[in-house]
Amino acid sequence: MSLIKSYLLTQMNNELFDPGIDNLPMPVDGIEPDLEMLMQREQLMEDIDSIVEGFFIDTYEGQYPEERDELTRMLCDAVVKNFPIK
Repeated sequence: MSLIKSYLLTQMNNELFDPGIDNLPMPVDGIEPDLEMLMQREQLMEDIDSIVEGFFIDTYEGQYPEERDELTRMLCDAVVKNFPIK
């Protein structure tokens, strides 16, 4: 399992969503706004993971996996911080 997927699963398991209790807006076009934001955020983090991995493979020939994972983690943390799920 990729670093991003395991991170997202951890985040999702730590957060419980109940639209009735949380007074979330009604779904638009069948997709709840928070679910759409979560899907976009997940896609962005997958893109970050791909870009960083490709860069490290091209530039450092796959060396420094710890640094690659740390950079990916820091960038994904910034995504989560700047695009929180309310």
